[in-house]
Amino acid sequence: MILRPFLSNRPLVLLLLVPIIVGFQLLNAQFHFHTLIEHVDLGLWGKTDFLSSWWTSIIASAIVMANAIQLNFLFNQHEFLDKNNYGPSLFYVVLMSFSHSFYQVDAVLICHLFLLQSVRLLFQLKSNETNFTSAFNSALFIGLSASFLPPSAALIIPFWFSAWALHPFSFRQWLLMIIGFLIPIGNGLTYWWISGHTISTRILRHSSLIKYEDVFFYGTTATIVILFLLSIIGIQIRVRVSNIRFKKLNRALVWILVGTLLLGVAEIIIYQQSEWVSMLFIPLSFFFTFAFIHRIWQKVASIFFYLTLIIAVAKFFLISYMVV
Repeated sequence: MILRPFLSNRPLVLLLLVPIIVGFQLLNAQFHFHTLIEHVDLGLWGKTDFLSSWWTSIIASAIVMANAIQLNFLFNQHEFLDKNNYGPSLFYVVLMSFSHSFYQVDAVLICHLFLLQSVRLLFQLKSNETNFTSAFNSALFIGLSASFLPPSAALIIPFWFSAWALHPFSFRQWLLMIIGFLIPIGNGLTYWWISGHTISTRILRHSSLIKYEDVFFYGTTATIVILFLLSIIGIQIRVRVSNIRFKKLNRALVWILVGTLLLGVAEIIIYQQSEWVSMLFIPLSFFFTFAFIHRIWQKVASIFFYLTLIIAVAKFFLISYMVV
């Protein structure tokens, strides 16, 4: 089955991500479950007309692939498990297949790219070092993310707590993170103003409304929640034999999980859509791997993973049937 190779120590399994991504793209091209938007909102940088459907899908696929590999590299580099594991990349791709950003480049997908770079730099923080450069650059990428999706500026708070979980509080480090965070936002606001817009709460409004089907959203949410609960069991097992560094990284990810979850919930409540929820897939892809380290619960986790995968594929056919 497709899951087993990714849970092994075989780096070449990452090549299997290519046909998986291409398969989802071809299904969407055929059934148009995720309809491409004519004008893509890029936050403070204005709007742009999307490229041809093939080009925007190719670029989006390349970014998703790069994000999946980057995420998995971080997982193995920082030894979340004793042996290398390539499950995180698969989980990220499958989860992202529910998001519109998987099929068309937009501000949310760009945010994924920047947030992963921020996580990469955040993980470089060490308790016995100054870490000023890494802290500054990590916050800089959050600011870049916020310039494309202004509401994501709120993520600076959980990321700051994540930095605190990895390194004792330092006023200079905190100040550098604030400066790094504000620089790209300041540049974005300047461009926004020069372009003839007024600086107001309008920049926080959601201008690209994307329709989603409730039945698929709630069905997927149920399987994701169960997988996360199973991952908590695995994390508890891992914590018993882990070092202090793993515990710090785990706490940092929990802060990111909480921040992205709250951002996604805010979008659901205010705009009745769930595109920002996809940012939650970054920390979830780390955590889901732990659902498969216990022999007994691994079977249960596998069932719910395949159920999630079935929903991801079936939605294309079911929505076509529902329309007819």
